[in-house]
Amino acid sequence: MIKAVVFDFAGTLFGRPTYRWLTPEHLAVLRAPAPYIARMNAAERAVWAARDLTALANRSAYLTLFRLAGLSMTNDLFQRLHNPAFWLPYADTADALSVVRPLKVGVLSNISWDIRPVFARESLVVDAFALSFEIAFSKPSVRAFEAACVRLDVEPAECLYVGDDPVSDGAAVAAGLTFAQISTAPVGRREPVLLEALASHGIG
Repeated sequence: MIKAVVFDFAGTLFGRPTYRWLTPEHLAVLRAPAPYIARMNAAERAVWAARDLTALANRSAYLTLFRLAGLSMTNDLFQRLHNPAFWLPYADTADALSVVRPLKVGVLSNISWDIRPVFARESLVVDAFALSFEIAFSKPSVRAFEAACVRLDVEPAECLYVGDDPVSDGAAVAAGLTFAQISTAPVGRREPVLLEALASHGIG
């Protein structure tokens, strides 16, 4: 029986409504980084793999990513990528968190900065956060999903994980959770996929 629902953050509960402060070239690299990751040396790949564990690794990883793409990363650009003001909830986020109740609600995110103020700003209540830079593990490691379950005091088999990435989020299955994959898009252009995903598992 499902006792808790854990959500991914970026692309699932929150997104960016506009990319006017990003060049089309920077946006393309962020959306499809694989060709540039493939060109990283061993040390650079290690930093990329750890990019959501510390702020320093995050900055270094994206500097390398953009450099390999022939682009620069100014301090202003980096700060905007991590600025709560540039992250807004999807239209169905508040309703999704509401219909989950009275089940427990958690957020598990690969992230190098504290996203709690973003939820507080929107008056969105979450029972527990498992953020990679705090738990020292990032998805797709099963340890990340286990950490989220521990924080919610539920067994993995009692937890539904909702996310948009079939690889990092889909690893929830290997950890023993049920996984609901959603499609994603910029804020303002996405259908109410969260409510649909929850309903498909008998929630709401």
